[in-house]
Amino acid sequence: MLKKSGKFGEWIEIILVALVISLLIENYLFGFAVVQGKSMEPTINNNDRLLVVKFAYKYKEPQVGDLVIFNPPSSKRKNELFIKRIVASENDYFTIREGTLLVNDEERVENYIFQEDYIERIYPYVQGVVPDETVFVMGDNRNDSNDSRNFGFVDKKSIKGKVICRIWPLNEIRTFVGGS
Repeated sequence: MLKKSGKFGEWIEIILVALVISLLIENYLFGFAVVQGKSMEPTINNNDRLLVVKFAYKYKEPQVGDLVIFNPPSSKRKNELFIKRIVASENDYFTIREGTLLVNDEERVENYIFQEDYIERIYPYVQGVVPDETVFVMGDNRNDSNDSRNFGFVDKKSIKGKVICRIWPLNEIRTFVGGS
């Protein structure tokens, strides 16, 4: 058994235990993210701070409507993360036509998207069937979002967590549950 060397030793021990606990929480349970960009407006804005649950999909499948943090398939940077909304799940058939999203031949009501005229662009992924173990994601600001329309399907294994709450700015604290 180690002998403590007075008050200084106790403080070092407390700091080390706190550091280990905080690292475990940050790596496996909860994390924080700072948003950079406008792709999720009006739901989430540039510089918003978010609380992310990292174990959300350990025992549960990602759901349509969830806001997720993930490594984009096209990224060359290992630590690059995107935030987007899941709009179609595995085996769903989707079509995007004139800015309207249809999933399994039903128009998806999306009250959360940025309300402006949709700018038609040529995207490689505007219709198809979502493969097994993947999801199709889009930003809420459809005219200013690099999402699955460009880079394709997101492997569920690359999802790092589910966004559950905006914690900053304080006057705009909001929870995101049930696809809101």
